[in-house]
Amino acid sequence: MIKSRSFWIISAIFIFGILIILNYNESSVNIFPSYQTSSMDNLHLKHREGNTVKWELTSEKALLPTGNKEVYLTSLSLKINRSPEIYLSSESGIYEIEKGNVTLNKSVELNIKDTKFTTDTLKWNSKDELITTEDQIKFSGNSFLITGTGLDAKVKQQQVRIMKDVKAIFYR
Repeated sequence: MIKSRSFWIISAIFIFGILIILNYNESSVNIFPSYQTSSMDNLHLKHREGNTVKWELTSEKALLPTGNKEVYLTSLSLKINRSPEIYLSSESGIYEIEKGNVTLNKSVELNIKDTKFTTDTLKWNSKDELITTEDQIKFSGNSFLITGTGLDAKVKQQQVRIMKDVKAIFYR
């Protein structure tokens, strides 16, 4: 009697499982909005004011979450069209769509003419044309090396200010 009862229970479970599989409908599967994303390879974005291109953003890969006002970037470079031109690059970053700001993360490098600037993170404020960081920095050229913490660079006025712990070495 126990064997026949267990046989009927196992048979009922098996039939119930088959009915679930046969009635499975893919349209009933919901994807939560936080997991909906689009991606793009080789993104190239030009920010224009009037007929002039103020800056250009290039990224190997861009991740665009649905409804989000930010684009997550990988292997990016930013070219600021000023005289002299400024080139920024990093391993990753975030582009804020509404504000037009770019935050660069992980091994940031800035190049102007024959000078090189390195830090861990950096923010480009496109509206105020301001480059800032609170991290340690290293600024080097053919005849100098300057280190410190924090940076405030006004691109339009061509003014650069290192905030604290400034140390400079000049070569002949």
